[in-house]
Amino acid sequence: MTGYERIMTTLNGGTADRVPMMLHSFMPAAQEAGYTMGEYRSSARKIADTHIRFAEKYGMDGMLVDIDTCMESSAIGVPTDYPDDEPARSIGNLSTDIPVLMEALNPEKLLQSKRIAINLDAIRLIKREVGNDLLLRGNCDQAGFSLAMLSYGMSDFMADLMDEDLQDDLLALIDRATDFHIAFHKLMKQAGADITSFGDSSCGPDLISRDMYLTYSFRFHKKLAEALKAAGIQTICHICGNLDRILADVATAGFPAIEVDYKTNIPRAAEILKKEHVTMFGPIDPSGLFFFGTPDQMRAETQKVLETFQGKGLVIGAGCALPTGTPEANIRAFAETVRTYKIR
Repeated sequence: MTGYERIMTTLNGGTADRVPMMLHSFMPAAQEAGYTMGEYRSSARKIADTHIRFAEKYGMDGMLVDIDTCMESSAIGVPTDYPDDEPARSIGNLSTDIPVLMEALNPEKLLQSKRIAINLDAIRLIKREVGNDLLLRGNCDQAGFSLAMLSYGMSDFMADLMDEDLQDDLLALIDRATDFHIAFHKLMKQAGADITSFGDSSCGPDLISRDMYLTYSFRFHKKLAEALKAAGIQTICHICGNLDRILADVATAGFPAIEVDYKTNIPRAAEILKKEHVTMFGPIDPSGLFFFGTPDQMRAETQKVLETFQGKGLVIGAGCALPTGTPEANIRAFAETVRTYKIR
């Protein structure tokens, strides 16, 4: 099987010839390719070379093309900092005036963004060069809740979620942000991504309660899942942190796959996702193990995760982005353990 076939077989509920693997690797991959973050995000050619080189070097089954978590927010005008040695980051809000934000969240802004254009060009280049040998996953950060929060300002947004008088306005804003986000997925698919993914970590239990998740995010996750399914797009939902309190809910939203952070109870998560016929991506600790661990620790944890799933319903990798400087020896230990594991 090719890497593309392994991941798609698993994503569609089948069993591949071995467990597929994919890493959220843009930071160490760019470093290994000799590019700063500033150079990486400014060139479609450098983005493409970075991911192809990393996937071929370590024998990955697919590539997760990510640039930073500000792609959509910067496209609508949220103030953004672009450090040369780190991914871009939002440094302020656009407005707390809902009508202003509703107008700003016009999907046409995606077509006007130079950064989005570079991202989509990179996807086209990679697809042209790897075809269906490796799976191409285009990341579309951020989903509706998190995008609305970035545009409104995190502190004000979180405080105003507690104000019942503002609930309808905030729900309307998140709905508008979700429509904007759906448009990004469609552009990513049109550019050549085999599947897409997104982060919506601001709606996770590390920041809000389960009740607030159900009120302010779950309905929009369902809307997103339904819209992408109708468009023929398979996507992966990622929410950072411990998902124990909401995973059973997220698993029923309709996403074919969920990327799970290491903080979550993984054996319990495996049972929940198996019941709902949802594939898990992840869930190994990107910092504590991939970055700070030893090759022996990496092998042991990888084997543990493989045994938990018995090789099925899993595309194994890190539960979030690998840091710059992740040791090559640890990545190789992970990959070798996956390649030698025999599915029962």
